[in-house]
Amino acid sequence: MRLLLAAASSLVVLAGCGTTDAAVPSASAPPSTGTETVVAVAAEKTARCDHPAGFSVAYPADWSVNSGEVLPLCSWFDGESFSVPEATDVRIAAITLSVRPADELVAEWPDETARTSVDVGGRAAMRVEQVTGPGFYPAGTPITTYVVDLGAQLPDGGVLVADTVGLPGFDHDRDVEVLDAMMASLVFDQAARV
Repeated sequence: MRLLLAAASSLVVLAGCGTTDAAVPSASAPPSTGTETVVAVAAEKTARCDHPAGFSVAYPADWSVNSGEVLPLCSWFDGESFSVPEATDVRIAAITLSVRPADELVAEWPDETARTSVDVGGRAAMRVEQVTGPGFYPAGTPITTYVVDLGAQLPDGGVLVADTVGLPGFDHDRDVEVLDAMMASLVFDQAARV
């Protein structure tokens, strides 16, 4: 199913949406600039990449990460190769990271089943679990999300939203395990790069 979605997304791109952001194989990911020792992600070897918003994160070394042509580098991660199509909401990567407005840190989320206050990289954060009702995703779809307060990391504040969605064709239990380990590995730069 994921391959079908990826193929359909590629056809949409080829039909006139422009270039794609090809996944960077983990072996070519930029080396970490952080000094913190990274624990293994899901008991595997890891690679690390630096996001332009001023943080780095470890991910499984045999996974792919987007190259930064369409979305900022270190935004989408998956156990298979993928391309990021322009101007689409199609979910083709198991884990996504994005920087969003600060008001998402305290907002109540629809279909929320659990909310836990956590610490991510020394920052206040929350871990939210949802099981969707009818809407954008099929009813009953599990979603696990971290929302990390970036505070002074960005000029107007903001939050890092990292999530995984249990759509058909994805291994949600594995992806949650990887997401949890990625958030445990997250390191912030001393100064924001944005």
